[in-house]
Amino acid sequence: MSNLFQQSLFLQVCLCLTITAHAQINSLLTQEIDEALKSKCLEPSKTAVSIVEIPNGKPLYTHNVNEPLLPASILKIVTTAAALHYLGPEYRFATQFLHTGQKVGKVIRGDLVVWAGGDPKLSSDQLWPIATRMKASGIDEIIGNLVIDTHFFDNYDIAPSWNEEDATQRAYDAKLGAFSINFNTIAIHVLPGPSIGDPLNVWLEPAPRYIRINNAGKTVRGGKSTISVYRGEDQGGDVEMAVRGGLSPGAKERVIYLNVDNPQRYAAETFRAFLEQAGVKIQGTTQIVSTPVGGNELYEYTSPPLSLILKDLNTYSNNFTAEQIIKTIAAERYGTPGTHAEGLRLVTDFLRISKVTLDGVILADGSGLSRKNRFTAKAMTDLLTVMYSRFDVGPDFLASLRVMGAYGVLSHRLKESPAHGQIRAKTGTLSGVSTLAGYVASARGKIFAYALFENQNRCGYNGADRIEDRIVNAIHLYGGGE
Repeated sequence: MSNLFQQSLFLQVCLCLTITAHAQINSLLTQEIDEALKSKCLEPSKTAVSIVEIPNGKPLYTHNVNEPLLPASILKIVTTAAALHYLGPEYRFATQFLHTGQKVGKVIRGDLVVWAGGDPKLSSDQLWPIATRMKASGIDEIIGNLVIDTHFFDNYDIAPSWNEEDATQRAYDAKLGAFSINFNTIAIHVLPGPSIGDPLNVWLEPAPRYIRINNAGKTVRGGKSTISVYRGEDQGGDVEMAVRGGLSPGAKERVIYLNVDNPQRYAAETFRAFLEQAGVKIQGTTQIVSTPVGGNELYEYTSPPLSLILKDLNTYSNNFTAEQIIKTIAAERYGTPGTHAEGLRLVTDFLRISKVTLDGVILADGSGLSRKNRFTAKAMTDLLTVMYSRFDVGPDFLASLRVMGAYGVLSHRLKESPAHGQIRAKTGTLSGVSTLAGYVASARGKIFAYALFENQNRCGYNGADRIEDRIVNAIHLYGGGE
């Protein structure tokens, strides 16, 4: 037998063994996912799985991939990608502080104007130093008004697809606004009094003058905390925070976060209070206007870069930030005022030019909170494939997704998984809906994109998570097995 023939035979045998081993491992992957999808708590026709190889997008496993389903918060992946495409990772939100009239000595004989640029991360921590800076720069008094210019956004303070009747006072339901602080939420701090029967100690952070506390809470003997807080509606007068229930002596401080009914007023009056505390007196009233106001610049505050804001967006799944970004995309690309309709149209255009399959896709908001949204598992892995290979914004996109099971914020899920630290993911949850999408590295070093949809499931939060985790682990263990 010639050496050439022996070498050829050896190569053929090796190739055959490689193909057989690859097929067996992929068969294990298929079997594992098939078994996971047999769970009785799933609705088969409303469950979808798409797994593709990266970077070529070759399908590894498909199930109902073209079925339009509720994406829940994994829709923030779409908003993140579109924001990076249109605005760029270094984009910074700007808030400008101007004055009309003349500055004479330490007095501005005109209005103090805040030009609001939709910054979703602006907070009391930035506004207070700005107020003290104005005092330190030599401003003691404003003869005119405090004017808040909000023309950067339109006047809708919720996404048009949201049902206002279903809105809650919880922080995740926060309204929107060009001038917003603290994610348009307010913190109510509660501590027990010194003795049984004493009123609770309650304070607000921040504490604008028009929001007052109605404290009927008591210090009670033993038992669990029964504290509740309800916010009255903002009708232009004082707003009441009604505190009820009890805390036992020695109980730890409770902090309850509620959204505010009138975000622009909340931000404006908080800033006015900071100015007055810093020693800057304002003679006039607080005015919120939706037409552009010019003036001489005093100071400009810029946010952290968009890439860092998107990291927080996807780590904490912040609905408010996602919707502010949708309006900002519109304002920057089409001009002010930024609207949801124009922002979502731009997101759809971005998906189209990215060659994402749009059959059945409906974009109703940017956060995934609306039940009018529809997305497919195929569209999601199409997008993940495209973004992985974009040198300009791809690294920022990947970095925005949480590392599951690794040390860090909200990292408990999958921490015992063999794939821990090898998973980039965004979660999504609504009543009866659980979704997960992102990337996972296999034990053999290959990268896969995945999108998992469980609509109309009866698994509960933990049960749905276990099914998704089982699938992700299977990709890690058996994906790319040659």
